[in-house]
This record gives sequence, structure tokens and C-alpha cells, in this order.
Amino acid sequence: MQTVKAIADALGVTSDVVRHYTECKLVTPVTNSENKYKYYDEFDFLQLANARILRSLGLPLPEVLEYNNSSVIHQKEILSEKSRQVRAQIEKLQELELRLHEVQGYLEKTNRCMPTVEVVERDSIHGIYTFGSAAPSKEIKQIAKLWAEHFPFTHISIKIPKEELQNPAFSGPYSVSLGLGIINKYAKQFQLKIAPPVETIPPGRFLIIYLKVSDIFNLTRQDLLPLFKKAEELGVCFSHQSSGRLLAIEENDKETEFFILIRVRIEKNTD
Repeated sequence: MQTVKAIADALGVTSDVVRHYTECKLVTPVTNSENKYKYYDEFDFLQLANARILRSLGLPLPEVLEYNNSSVIHQKEILSEKSRQVRAQIEKLQELELRLHEVQGYLEKTNRCMPTVEVVERDSIHGIYTFGSAAPSKEIKQIAKLWAEHFPFTHISIKIPKEELQNPAFSGPYSVSLGLGIINKYAKQFQLKIAPPVETIPPGRFLIIYLKVSDIFNLTRQDLLPLFKKAEELGVCFSHQSSGRLLAIEENDKETEFFILIRVRIEKNTD
């Protein structure tokens, strides 16, 4: 028979671990009626050692207790379920790793903020706006809360109204709204609501301008001038409001700078 300290030393754990496992009834040592000390035998040693192995496999103590008190057939079932859970965790981590690479890719685009304008093909983009020119409704707030639970697969979205973008006489600053955006791939994956009041821009051709600014709410037509020049060169107009995104925030000695992209769907100008 071994004392708590002796059995703990034999297992390579602290006495508190042995006491905790004992309190959880993983083992039932003999208690000395005179000094109330607990004494452990070889059966307790094996049970505690096996419990440590099971804990190292990620089984919580209640499942360890169930495992120890069940048949080999049920023990196989318990480990099979744990294996399924681990596979699900691996898949989730793999998804996160892919998203990390995507976000890193957006961070790399900050070197284009000179500004630079691109023409791209994009799938649908969905947005919900909670901060800026208009107070959000209760429903919009609820949707935004749900979307926020899916960071980093949702992103910070920037909207400029189509009417202001299309108006060459608009001097600004633009009525910028901020909120959350999500690309169609992740909207489907997480089965997020994308019906109104969610604002959806359908797939198609987009113009993207990359900018570095000190005040997102003070954007003017002059800031987006390369975007308008490219649209004129291509003979296109803007079919929807912008669905931009925040790329990065950088602090320097003088001010905070925001790296952003403004993305606008385009169509042939029929005028």
C-alpha cells in the first residue's frame, strides 16, 4: 500500500492530481480509520496511470470515469467518438489556416495602395452596415452580431453610395458606412442569412482601387480619381454601391493610416 505522495511520485504527477482523481472516484483507496490517510494499491496505480493516458488523449474526467467502468466494446466506441471529434477539429483548423493565408494575401495588397486600380472578376459579395451615415435597424444589428461570430471569415466592409459615386459633381466627403462583409463562398459555408436587409452585389466585373488614407470618413472624389479615370477609359459605369474592405491599420509617429480597397461593380455605359 502506498501513500498519496508515493503513488504520485510513481505516476510522475503531483499529490494534488491524485487527490483530485480520488475525489472524482476514479479510484477508491483504503482510508486508515485512525489517521484518515489514504493508501493506494497496485490496482489504483494501474487505474490512475490509465486515466492519465486517457486524459492525454483529450478525454474529460467524466468520460474517463465512464471508460474505466465500461466494457471493452464501449471503450472502443468512446475512443471512436473522440477520434471523430479530433478529425472535426483538424478540419476546422485547416479551414482557419486557409483563411490565414487569404488574410495574409490581403495584407500583401497594401503595397498597391499608391493608389492602384485593377479590373477583376468577382463572385457575389454581401454586406451589412452598422456604423456611419445611417442608424442601423434592430434586425441589422442582430444580423451583424451573428456575422461577427464568424470572424475571421467575415471582414470589415466599406460602403460608398452608388448615387454619390456616379455623380461627377459630388465634391464629398462621401457618406461612408462601415460594417461587416462576407464573400459568397463563406456565406454558403456558414449558411448565413443574405436576404434583405443584407445588401448583395451580384457576381461580375469590378474595379478596385487600393488607397492609404488617414480618415476613412473624409474620402472625396479626388481620392478616387484614378478609379473614375479607369471607368471612363473602359466606357463603364457603376452598377452598385461600393463593397470595399479594410486591409490593415498602421500606426506611425505622426498618425494612424488605414490601408483600404474600394471595390465597385461595373457595367457597360449605355449613355
